[in-house]
Amino acid sequence: MKYQKDIKDWTLDFSISIVKLSTLLKKAKIDFDVVDQVRRSGTSVGANVREAKSSISKKELIKYYAIALKSANETDFWFEVITKGYDYKSESIEYCWGELKQIEKVIAKIILTLKANLSETKV
Repeated sequence: MKYQKDIKDWTLDFSISIVKLSTLLKKAKIDFDVVDQVRRSGTSVGANVREAKSSISKKELIKYYAIALKSANETDFWFEVITKGYDYKSESIEYCWGELKQIEKVIAKIILTLKANLSETKV
């Protein structure tokens, strides 16, 4: 499967969307701790994808993508807290959530591909 977006650029754009969303969440009076968690976990996705660029081995590369995926999963959790716990709905959160779901799938596919390639080189 060929993806239309470069994952590094895509996660950078996602991080920028998260920063903008956090401003809206503050205005909506969502608790600071929750907004802070969304901002931290959401921007961590792109930071770890970017950090993966300087990996010195495939194992390290997989590790950084795995951390990015964990951060994406955490962001998904905080989106649920906001939408269900605060009954908050907006186009911005729906957009970010949709992007996040796609990014999660791509990162998971990257990890699986890297692991398969790592296994092939060991044979």
